[in-house]
Amino acid sequence: MVHEEGCETFDGPFSSFALAFVRRLLDVDRYHGIEPEDLDELAAAGEIGPVQPSFEPF
Repeated sequence: MVHEEGCETFDGPFSSFALAFVRRLLDVDRYHGIEPEDLDELAAAGEIGPVQPSFEPF
């Protein structure tokens, strides 16, 4: 169940499931629809980037 889209039953051996899963990963958009140049602008504006933890370690 991914992103609450429901369960999917895979009919076949585990090796076929694993291969199908990896193939789906190859289809993922690396930048989630945002152009790399736009990512640079967002980082420069401080809208994205590394986040400092807001808690104190033990």
